Amino acid sequence: MKVAVQPLARNRRASRGITPTRSLVGALALATLAACSSGKADTAVAGATGGGGDYVSQSRALLDEASKGAVTGPSFGTVAADKLVAWKAQDMPTPSALPAGKKIKVAVVYAFPVGSPVYQTHLIEKIGPKLGWDVKVFQAATPTQQGALAAMQQAILYKPTAIVAPVVPATWIAPALTKARAQGIHTVGIHQDTSGGGGFDAYVPAAEGVQKALLAAWAVAQSNGKAKTLVVSAPGFSDANVPAAEKYLKGCSGCSTKSVQFNPDVFIDPTKTQSSVAAALAADPDVDYVLWPNGSAPLPGALNGISASRDRDAKLIVNTAGPGSIQLLKDGKVPVVVHHPEAMLALAAIDQVSRIAQGEKPLAQDALRLPITYWTKQDSSAPDYASITAAELKANDWLSPYEKAWNVSLKDAVLGVRN
Repeated sequence: MKVAVQPLARNRRASRGITPTRSLVGALALATLAACSSGKADTAVAGATGGGGDYVSQSRALLDEASKGAVTGPSFGTVAADKLVAWKAQDMPTPSALPAGKKIKVAVVYAFPVGSPVYQTHLIEKIGPKLGWDVKVFQAATPTQQGALAAMQQAILYKPTAIVAPVVPATWIAPALTKARAQGIHTVGIHQDTSGGGGFDAYVPAAEGVQKALLAAWAVAQSNGKAKTLVVSAPGFSDANVPAAEKYLKGCSGCSTKSVQFNPDVFIDPTKTQSSVAAALAADPDVDYVLWPNGSAPLPGALNGISASRDRDAKLIVNTAGPGSIQLLKDGKVPVVVHHPEAMLALAAIDQVSRIAQGEKPLAQDALRLPITYWTKQDSSAPDYASITAAELKANDWLSPYEKAWNVSLKDAVLGVRN
C-alpha cells in the first residue's frame, strides 16, 4: 500500500514552496533562515537531528528556503543538514584574473553525447574566444572507457595548455592523465571529484551532496516522514555520489532507504535501464521514490522500468536540469527536479584553467558554492538549456563575479547556447 501524500501549501509565485508546520523545530528553522537572509549569521537552514514530525518540519523549511532563492553548501562530499545554508553571491570564491600575456589553448574532451557534457563543451567553445583563448573539442567515438581514453590521447597531441573533461571519470582515462601531467598539460574534471579515482589537477564538482540532500528532504516532506526510497548509484561517477541522500533519509525515523548500484552503461541504454530498474524494484516492493543519479542522463528507460514493476506508482526524482528532465517535469512524468546552474560549472572550469595556467593553486573541490534550488511542473522553465540558464540566472546572479574578474561581458554567450 502506498503512503498517502499530504497536500502541501504553495507560496512562491502562488505555485511553489512548502509551508512549514508550526512545530518547535519548524519555527527554529525559519528563524535561522531569516538570520541567513538578513546577513546576521551564516546559520544552517535546517539542523534538527530527530525524526518524526520535527524532521518533516525541517525538510519543509529547507525546501521553502530553496524555493525562495537557493541553498548551498560544500561542493564535494556528504553534506549534513546543518551545513546547508541560504545561498549568497558573496560566498562564492572570487574568480581569478585571466593570465596576462599568455596564449591559452584548451582542449575539451567528452564521452557522453547527451546532456550536460555536450552543453558545457559548447559553452566553453563559445566563451573561450571571448577571453582570447583557442578551444578545440575532442569527442569520444563511443561513450565507453576505450572511447574516452582515445579522445584524451588525441587531445594530448594537440599540446594544449589544459584539457577540460566534462563527466569523464578519472579511472577511465588514468594513463592519459599521467601522460598529460608529464608533458606539463593541466587537466580539469567537471562533474568530477576524487571519489571518481583522482588524477585531475583540478576539479569542478556539482555539489551532489547538497542536491541529493535536497531531493531526500523533498521525499521526506511529501510523504510526511514515511518515504520508502530506492537510491540508485553508478561506480566511478561523482554524479552518483548518494551518501548525502542516504544520510538525510536515515535521519527520518519513519522512512526507509535501500541502495542499488548499476554499471555506467545502464544509464545510456534505455533497454538496460528499464530491465535494471524493474529488477531492482522487484527485489524491494512498495518503493515510493526512486532517487536517480543524474537527470542529465536519458530518463525514459527508468520510467518504463517503474511502469513495468510492481511499484508502478513509485516516483522518479532527479537532480540536474536539462532539456530531457525538464520536458518530463512539464509532462508530469517526474514530480521534481533539483538543479544547479550547469553553465556555472563551465565558468568554474575556465577559472580553474586560469588559476593553474598562471601558477596559482586551483580551488579545492569543496570550495565552490553553487546555488541549488528545485522546480516542479508549475514553475519550470522551457525545456532547453538557454531557457533553463536564463531562469537560473534571473533567480540568482552567479555570472557577474566572472564578468568582473575577466573584464568581459558573458551573458550573450552564456544564453546563446541552447543544447
